[in-house]
Amino acid sequence: MQEVQANWKGPDNNMHKALLFNRRLWSIFLSAAEDNNNPNSLDIRQNIANIGVFVIKHTIEMQMDPDPKKLKTLIDINCNIAAGLSGRR
Repeated sequence: MQEVQANWKGPDNNMHKALLFNRRLWSIFLSAAEDNNNPNSLDIRQNIANIGVFVIKHTIEMQMDPDPKKLKTLIDINCNIAAGLSGRR
């Protein structure tokens, strides 16, 4: 998504691929958060689910009304999650 934002030429195949990948990724996170075998606390699982729902909604909004500024929110969320998971926070 960072590449799409940096090289914005309007909605194109790269944007759609990036958004589809992101939606699939967050669908996996949502499924894991809903899994009763998930060892994380219910609070953590609920927070992940809330973020996931927000990301999915924001992704749909981006697809319906493309704007490179909207990508920043999705990019920031992904970067923060990745940083937290890798211990870089």
